[in-house]
Amino acid sequence: MNYNIQNIREKLQEKWEKLVKIGFNSIITILIIFVSILFLSFTNRVLITPPVNSSLEDNIEKINNQEVIQVSILNSTQIQGLANKVRTFMRMRDFDVVEVGNFKEIQNTTQIIDRVGDYASAKKVAKALGIKNPIVVTQIDSTLYVRTTVILGQDYPKLLPFN
Repeated sequence: MNYNIQNIREKLQEKWEKLVKIGFNSIITILIIFVSILFLSFTNRVLITPPVNSSLEDNIEKINNQEVIQVSILNSTQIQGLANKVRTFMRMRDFDVVEVGNFKEIQNTTQIIDRVGDYASAKKVAKALGIKNPIVVTQIDSTLYVRTTVILGQDYPKLLPFN
């Protein structure tokens, strides 16, 4: 057997170059995947589900100097923890969730209730939850310290917090 040092060096050099190419290709592939994920996330955030401004409209009378929409969230399903999940979702979007609880009866659809005659705020809450073409019911109740009440119905899987 003829072990030529030059042959061994050439084979090692070839293996090294092959490993370097594989490494560079792997790094480039990972970067492309990372940039693609960032791009898709950005596109989703800006174009598909743009953020909803939780601030009150300028022409709306403010209660207790509040600048953001106060919301109560009631769960009308038999699934525990839904209202808490929606509370977390809404607070991450700067809404002031002041109450979470259960509703007295089961509802098929999620309802948005305007409590102070502020239809625009109720529509913002519906939009933040991903409710398309919401039916906002006005039931003014000055004893509640909220602008809008959300009653989660059996259709909750369609809402943004659950997607």
